[in-house]
Amino acid sequence: MHDADLTPVTVLTGFLGSGKTTLLNHLVRQPAMRDALVVINEFGDIGLDHRLVAKGDEHSVVEMSSGCLCCTIRGDLSRSVQQAWEAIERDGGRPISRMLIETTGLADPAPILHTLMTDHWLAHRFRLDGVVCLVDAANGVSTLNAHRESQRQAAIADRLLLTKTDLVDEEQLSRLACQLATINPAAEQLQVCHGELAAEHVIGGGLPAQGRRADHWLRAASYSQVSPAAGISPPTQGALVSMMAPASYPTLTRHGEQIRSFCFTVEHPIEPEVLEDWLDLLMSLLGEKILRVKAIVKIAGREQPLALHGVQNIFHPPVTLPAEACPDGVSRFVFITNGVAPEAVTRLFDYFQAPQAEQSPTPP
Repeated sequence: MHDADLTPVTVLTGFLGSGKTTLLNHLVRQPAMRDALVVINEFGDIGLDHRLVAKGDEHSVVEMSSGCLCCTIRGDLSRSVQQAWEAIERDGGRPISRMLIETTGLADPAPILHTLMTDHWLAHRFRLDGVVCLVDAANGVSTLNAHRESQRQAAIADRLLLTKTDLVDEEQLSRLACQLATINPAAEQLQVCHGELAAEHVIGGGLPAQGRRADHWLRAASYSQVSPAAGISPPTQGALVSMMAPASYPTLTRHGEQIRSFCFTVEHPIEPEVLEDWLDLLMSLLGEKILRVKAIVKIAGREQPLALHGVQNIFHPPVTLPAEACPDGVSRFVFITNGVAPEAVTRLFDYFQAPQAEQSPTPP
C-alpha cells in the first residue's frame, strides 16, 4: 500500500495543564475533523478527559486509561484502534478520515511514534502526519527547565502551540519563544487563546503523499549546518567507539537533557549501501539518543530522491519524491538528538564513504 492510501495520524502532546482537552473540544466540531478517530490516553484507572470532549455522529472518541501510552500500554493502542475501526465497519459508518492521538501530559511521544511505525496492523493502515505540542505560556519556561518530558515533547514536534497567551506579557512570551526555538528551531510556533484554533493548523503537518512542500516539511535551513569533513581521514574503529561517548554540552535542564538539533548535508549522490550501512550502525549505536530524523536524500543512480523519517532506531518506509523536491542534488538530514555531537554523525558517515572515494578514479 502506498503512503497516499494510509490514514494520517496526528499526535497531540504537551505537559500537564497545557490545554490539550480544551483544544480538542474546538477541533472535533470543525469540518476538517469529520469522521476523525480521537484516541485519548489517560493515566489512572478512572479517566475523566474523554468525558470532557464533545462527541457527535461524525466523531469517535476512544479512551484508554489503564496506564501511560508512552510506556506500559503501547500494545493497547493497536487493540483499541482496531476495535474502533472494526466497529465502524460493522455498523456501516463512514471510513475513518484521520486519527488524532492525545497523550498524557507526562508522556514522551517518541515511543508512540515508534509504535505507529512498528506495529504491523497500525503500520499498514496509518501514517504519521505530524506531532503537535502544546506549551503553557504562563508556566512554560519553568516546566521546560524542570521536566525532561516537556523538553522531549517540544523537541520532536512539527508545530508548537503556545496556549494561555492572554495570561502573560510580551516579555514572558518572548522568553518562552526563544527557549523553544533553541530546543526546536524548525517548529512553527502559533499562539492559541482558549483553545480556539483552526484544525488546519493542527493537521497536515507531515510530508504530503505526493511529495509537495517537501522543503516545508524538512525546514533544513532552520538548523545549524554540518557537512562531511573534507580532507580528513575517516576514523578508525577505536576512534569511532570513543566518539560515541556523550557529548560535553551545557545541559538545558536540571535532569541533564542535552537536546541538540542540526542539519547534515551531503553534496553528492549517496550510494545506497553507504546510506544503509551508515544509518544501521548509527541507530544501533545511538538509537536511543536520536529522538527524530528527517531527510531528503539524493541516491546515486536514481532520478527521484527519497524522504526518510526515523524515530530512535526505527525508520518509516522511504517515500519516493518527485525530482523537483531535491533540485540542487544535495541530501539533507535533520537530526534531533539527546547529547549526540554532530561530529559523531558526520565522521561515521565518512567511515562508510571513504571506501567509495578510494575506489573512484583520481581526477586529472
